[in-house]
This record gives sequence, C-alpha cells and structure tokens, in this order.
Amino acid sequence: MSVLTAPAAPLSPAVPHAAGPACSLQRSGSLWQLGIEAQELTTTIGQLAEQLEADDDTRAQALAELEAALLAEEGNKAALAAKADATCWVIEHLRGQAAYRQQQAKRLTDQEALKGQSDGVSA
Repeated sequence: MSVLTAPAAPLSPAVPHAAGPACSLQRSGSLWQLGIEAQELTTTIGQLAEQLEADDDTRAQALAELEAALLAEEGNKAALAAKADATCWVIEHLRGQAAYRQQQAKRLTDQEALKGQSDGVSA
C-alpha cells in the first residue's frame, strides 16, 4: 500500500463553498457556472478521497471535508437539475409562442391573399 502525500495546493479554498447558503436551490448561477462548480467539486472530492489513506489526523480532517464536499455536490446537482428544468420550460414556452406567431402570420397572409383576389375579381 502506498502512502499518499498531500497535494501541493491546499484544498481548503475549494471547500468553503461546500457548506452554507451556496448549497441551497436558490442559486442564481447559470448552467455554465453550476457545471464549473460541479467539475471543481468532483476534483476536490477526488483529492480528498486520496487523503483518506493518510495518517489518522489527516484522514479525520479529509473525511470531514469530504462530507462537506459531498453535501455541496448533492446541492449542486439539485441546483443543476432545477436550472435545467427551468431552462427547458423557457425554451418550450418560446417555441410555443413562435409557433403561435407563425400561425397568426400565415393566417394574416392568407387573409390578405384572399382580399387581394376578391379585389381583383370585383374590379
């Protein structure tokens, strides 16, 4: 079994956004930003998981940070799903509006064509 050393960069900057209000579903980030956060959390979780094989003190700290990161990842997944659902709803709504407007434009065009024909016949 190999002994893993701690990564050169400290993990603590990646973990603070793992706890607190940032984990709620009331996130204002874009899908892009939430995806970036998910990627960062995945990297952090992987690094913390490697530290679980270290000595007891490092392992205990890594375990606590890993739990926080996993909770943050769960919140991030929920926020991503909610944002994706909302985005899909907006897209479908806009498609529905576009279809309605296209039907209205066709109806008006057809009415105008009929009016033009009737004006040409009566002249």
